[in-house]
Amino acid sequence: MKKKLSVITAIIIALSVVLSSFSFAFAGNADVADAAKPAEKTYKYLTNPSVDPSKTSTAVVIPGVFQCRTLQYNEDGSVAKDSEGKEYSAPFFLESTGDIVKYALKKCLLPLLITLFTQHDFNHSLAQNVADTIGWAIGEKARHDQYGKPIYNVKADEYNDNVATLTQDEKDYIYSQIPLQDYANIVGEDHLYFFSYESLSNIDLITDELFVLIQKAAKASPTGKTNIIPISQGGSLANDLLARHPEVGSLLDRIIYIVPALDGTVLLGEIYEKGIIDDDEALYSVMIPRLVSGGDTPWLGHFITIALRILPNSVVNDILDRAVDTLIGDYLKYCTTLWALVPHGNYKAAADKYLNQPEDAFIRKQTDAFYEAQVNSKKNIRYQMDTYGVEVFDICDYNSALYPIVDSWDKMNGDGVIQLDSTSIGATSVAVDVQLPTGYKPAISNKYIDKYALVDAGSGLLPDTTFYFHNQNHEKTANNDVIMKLAICLLTDKGFTSVDSYPDRYPQFNEERNGRNNDKKLAELRALDNGSLSAEDKAELYAAIAELEAQIDNTVVDREKFDAANSRCDAIRNKILGISTEKSLKDKISDKFNESLAESMKRTSDNLYKTLGGKGFSDIFRFTK
Repeated sequence: MKKKLSVITAIIIALSVVLSSFSFAFAGNADVADAAKPAEKTYKYLTNPSVDPSKTSTAVVIPGVFQCRTLQYNEDGSVAKDSEGKEYSAPFFLESTGDIVKYALKKCLLPLLITLFTQHDFNHSLAQNVADTIGWAIGEKARHDQYGKPIYNVKADEYNDNVATLTQDEKDYIYSQIPLQDYANIVGEDHLYFFSYESLSNIDLITDELFVLIQKAAKASPTGKTNIIPISQGGSLANDLLARHPEVGSLLDRIIYIVPALDGTVLLGEIYEKGIIDDDEALYSVMIPRLVSGGDTPWLGHFITIALRILPNSVVNDILDRAVDTLIGDYLKYCTTLWALVPHGNYKAAADKYLNQPEDAFIRKQTDAFYEAQVNSKKNIRYQMDTYGVEVFDICDYNSALYPIVDSWDKMNGDGVIQLDSTSIGATSVAVDVQLPTGYKPAISNKYIDKYALVDAGSGLLPDTTFYFHNQNHEKTANNDVIMKLAICLLTDKGFTSVDSYPDRYPQFNEERNGRNNDKKLAELRALDNGSLSAEDKAELYAAIAELEAQIDNTVVDREKFDAANSRCDAIRNKILGISTEKSLKDKISDKFNESLAESMKRTSDNLYKTLGGKGFSDIFRFTK
């Protein structure tokens, strides 16, 4: 890492983002399980309206990182709690805020004061203590021993049978993570399985458990086979599954990948290999403001970039370097599920860096084996297709910029969290909003190039069974109801075999939209007709509902029309309920103040960068670089 890195909070921000945001955002709207259930619901989006459950394969969902309910337990089996009585839970099983503050003050306050006063970090005391604090806070409960065994008793909920056998609480949780209620309603909850696992664990042990569940789901399936749906990190589990248990193909009907991390995420790979972003301008102008500012504090990121300059640049660099090395080297290096998210291009350098001692041999053997599975991912998928006739589909997002936390964030196309090459299994692209080069020769034909000339699907492993959603962000994929509908159709219609099967309903290239709570919204709108509406309001209400229903039924996304229909519904709803969208004078003043403060902070931060680059205030009096 070069000596021009400047941001003490970058490690906490970056590693928290890359780990927690990588959790595929099927999680999010927790009320989705309680979404309105119309008495007579139709499924107009189905490509095969006459689905016969007795002839439909079961399905096993392999969710993403931190998508399974995971807790820490005491020796007696009770859930462990922190000093404030809060249960330790994923993703980081953090201590209470008070305990973290006490720990940080005890470790860092004195060396911080000394460094501020002297502008020198003697014996790297501040840097190492900050690194130790970050490692302890984020990585302590994720520690494993040199044989991959967890130090703490951390376990995910276990669902060893289909969803129909689970409690209502378990069902509600699952549906809050994966909005596939329609699939369960159509074919029955006995057709749906949810593979629950601890995301920070040993990938080989997890894959063995997955193989057992697949065997059970296939045995219970009317067809004798099951479908699997690897989502996000589930893609890395699928890599391991196909490499270590290639015979699984005899049990599989279809594999339906959804934004899969088949070649990891460069966000994690570059942090493991190189560290945080290595560009001053990106750090000050993009990374901190984008990751920290927002909501009621649009000025916060710019304020941090100014405040950080009270420390010398060399001290900040030292903190960043030591924080990365400590968190990975002392806490996360034996967690093989994270190594499975390191792209093959970053793996060897990162493994040589952190897994280079004799005591690392057991884990290094496992991670090397997974690296081979990753390198051979395309070959292993093709083996399943050619040997067992498994049908493989892929759904991916693109043209959403990666988080600006590593050097390559703006040099490739992606979905905000994973680069497109990984999720699409090899499609060609350049970067967000950057068209393919002039004179570019398509891998197959122009048919596989999107209308924006951003992606050539023809170079991917599965050009005829991979679907793309433009401007769709990884974390909001579950909010795109068209993606969920597409997945359900692929699970229920054996006649849906390629992107050419239903091009007028599910084209290869589609668009982003947020329609997760459509049913709930429509039910609330219909409930507004309580018999006291004026003829004018009633007519407008049902005209707005009809317009929204038409857009919901339209699976070829027209963002402008979809947003207009939602706005029309919101307008009549607010009118009927007497809700004013006009902000109060207090809110207007607050917004104006925050806006002005953000502009002032940004201007100050930009001017400081032009003047000082990555230097701290005291560095201008030094003669060293």
